[in-house]
Amino acid sequence: MIEESKSIKEKFGVLDSVPVGACLLQDDFVVLFWNTCLEEWTKIPRSQILGTKITTHFPHLSQLKYATRFKQIFAGGPPTIFSSQIHKHLIPATWQDGQQRIQQTTVTAVPAQEAGIEEQEIRDWVLRTLELESDGTVGVGSPRSAFLSRESAPSASSSIWPGVNSPSFYALLVIQDVTDLTHRIQAYRTMRDQALEEVQVRQRVEEELRSSQHFIQQIADAAPYLLYIYDLTEQRNVYVNGQASKLLGYTPQEILQMQTALYSSLVYPEDLPRLKAHQQKFPSTQDGHILELEYRLKHRSGEWRWFRCRDQVFARTADGCPKQIFGTAQDITEYKRAEEALRQQNERELLMATITQHIRQSLDLGEVLSTTVTEVRHFLQADRVMIVRFNPCTASLCAGPATGAVTVESVAPNCPPMLGETLENFCFDQFYIEAYQHRAIRPIADVLAADMPQYQIDLLAQFAVRAYLVVPLVQGDELWGLLMAHQCSPRQWMQLEVELLSSLATQLAIAIKQAELYQQLQAANLKLERLATLDELTQLANRRRFDQYLEMEWRRQAREQTPLSLILCDIDSFKSYNDTYGHPGGDECLRQVAAAIGNAVSRPADLVARYGGEEFAVILPNTAIQGAVMVAEHIKVKIAALQLPHAGSQVSPYVTMSLGVASIVPASESGAEILIAAADQALYQAKRLGRDRIQLYQPDPAGKANGAGTSILPVDFSIPNTNLPSPTSA
Repeated sequence: MIEESKSIKEKFGVLDSVPVGACLLQDDFVVLFWNTCLEEWTKIPRSQILGTKITTHFPHLSQLKYATRFKQIFAGGPPTIFSSQIHKHLIPATWQDGQQRIQQTTVTAVPAQEAGIEEQEIRDWVLRTLELESDGTVGVGSPRSAFLSRESAPSASSSIWPGVNSPSFYALLVIQDVTDLTHRIQAYRTMRDQALEEVQVRQRVEEELRSSQHFIQQIADAAPYLLYIYDLTEQRNVYVNGQASKLLGYTPQEILQMQTALYSSLVYPEDLPRLKAHQQKFPSTQDGHILELEYRLKHRSGEWRWFRCRDQVFARTADGCPKQIFGTAQDITEYKRAEEALRQQNERELLMATITQHIRQSLDLGEVLSTTVTEVRHFLQADRVMIVRFNPCTASLCAGPATGAVTVESVAPNCPPMLGETLENFCFDQFYIEAYQHRAIRPIADVLAADMPQYQIDLLAQFAVRAYLVVPLVQGDELWGLLMAHQCSPRQWMQLEVELLSSLATQLAIAIKQAELYQQLQAANLKLERLATLDELTQLANRRRFDQYLEMEWRRQAREQTPLSLILCDIDSFKSYNDTYGHPGGDECLRQVAAAIGNAVSRPADLVARYGGEEFAVILPNTAIQGAVMVAEHIKVKIAALQLPHAGSQVSPYVTMSLGVASIVPASESGAEILIAAADQALYQAKRLGRDRIQLYQPDPAGKANGAGTSILPVDFSIPNTNLPSPTSA
């Protein structure tokens, strides 16, 4: 063991001269080498730790997350990196301020000591152990590749390994302290300050610096991010690590040769102002304070990649002004893409929810379509969004030309409207229709550059359309129409926009179907309502509708204190008419009489109803008694004009009517039955006095005005009175 320790000390002693921690572990975690740097950091002497298990001093290394990864190293696996972002420190060490040093640790498999290996070979091999890829994989200059290379070290089948099928391995820990990078290169700062005095001195200092930092450079190149030193006064990079080749496609030398053109060559133009503002913060920044910024750099391939930089003052001039900054730049392109994809997804879902909510707030088809085109144009910032409704048989590819009409549109002020236009054979030929039936979406970035028939280009030119996006509206197997977005200038439609309209088309098709079903339901309800309120024979309002309307108007006229009039009409000797002409003849008589009464009443608010059998009623809202009498006379004239023969009548050889008229200003404490009773009494008087006449009842001045207890006086209007005033307006 003593001889082995001595051999390890001699062959790995070169690591005592590097400013990084170095530790060599046996596969049972026994410490074989502990360099001077670790002695200084941990205050654990080499004599105390060598030959002991490292887990005795640092028990956390026995945890499964460390033991598993070390086991792979002891088996000769590829190097592994314990990133400072995940593992703050592998070997805890206290810094001057009492805080733990933040470390970046690389663990590499090292072939165990065997007889026959020359010390120089081990020394050279150890130097090559630090030549690792930044992502933790073994590169062409890595320990294992060097060990297996015929030029670098003998293979496992070489005579150097007699009787051994595969070598055993140690674990070499190389630990970089990233908390004090500025202090560790203080000498470099001093030399850089002196470089202002003489260019030749600066070059010599830089050369000396490169020589003295060769080992650190190897570690820096293994870091998974860009390391750079930027000179603020000279506006150029004076250092960049080897990761530039992997992250940007340029060698470090090519980047340094860009000199002051670095920013104009690599930085995204829109990010330049922010980067300059970022650098202007350093004069007021204290040493050790880190400033962060995200910006884009151009890869050699032309791709723009996102980086997050963390910069701090690295060197100052004699008067204390910042001269150089040291920074790291991590490639966050994939993170940005994921973030943007998530943002777009959230935006699309929010917009979909908003538009869907808006179009489903109404069951009116016109309002649904209008809301859709307005919301979509607002989101797309398009010049026109419209919905084209296919004409009948278009979707089934009928023999005639396929056509569609612009049903609704939302258009910018600078664009000619297309509302109401009929588009014949515009994207409606059989090829397009079959594609649309399978929900194919067609975005056109530039009409003039697209493979389109000339007549379609000419049609679009009439409406200044240069780019458009067409989304089919499909209901089941039926192609209902198209949702179209127009732009008056060339436009590259984004995938987000296409996906949004595709999803929206599905929701819109559902909303259209619901609106159409609602319209059908409304029509059916209206038909049912008509059937429930119409008399089937005469097509006038039936008794049920009469009762509802009279009650409604009674309450309204009571609130407004305006007169309400009622006319009850009865066909004279109708039983005799049925006996003479039969019931079919009687039904025809009723139909003609009903039509005549309906023609005599012209105001929309007036209601003509079949009151029962051969009786009819006319409700006249907001009509005084004089107006009601004029309507009754008009009815009587219309009936006489029919000249319907009535051989069984005792009054006239033609069909005649008796009419009872009543008018009253309703009172809220009474009911409409008062008015019905008054008109009925007037009709009874007309019949008793000989029929074929109008009988009027008015309130008795001696009785109470309005309401219950009002007495009615009959007035005979069998002879027309031309001095009566016109009916009052509804």
